[in-house]
Amino acid sequence: MPPAIVLVLLSINLLYQFWLHATWIPRLGPLEWIFNTPSTHRVHHASNLEYLDANYGGILIVFDRMFGTYIPERRDLPCRYGLVTPVDTYNLLTIEFAQWRTLWGDLLAARSLSDALGYLLKPPGWRPNGGGETTEDLRQQATHPMVRKARNSGTG
Repeated sequence: MPPAIVLVLLSINLLYQFWLHATWIPRLGPLEWIFNTPSTHRVHHASNLEYLDANYGGILIVFDRMFGTYIPERRDLPCRYGLVTPVDTYNLLTIEFAQWRTLWGDLLAARSLSDALGYLLKPPGWRPNGGGETTEDLRQQATHPMVRKARNSGTG
């Protein structure tokens, strides 16, 4: 593809992203079935457990719907913005690269190619042999308190 076309497409995508960060725009009804809207993008940035790992589309949201990563914004649950694990520094380099450093450490410690690929391709929080906590694990624990109790006592 010619570089000029790539540049035009990237520019369109960037301009589209601009309005998605407006918090005053309400839900847009049927448009939300096809397009990424401010409502769906608020969910993408939310740190609420109910909203984690969702709504990745830049312009179109149909792929999130197809692949099961779409979560609608709920009127009864405002989006809470921020990081799931807060940082305790103002160092921009640390903030930007801390997760990359963690991923790199996991890759170096991987005992097999399969484990390394798991760290790269599986959900955040994944660990070999089920030792981690993915968003889905955390949601199950929140829904089923006995799962959380068994896991914390070392019996589950």
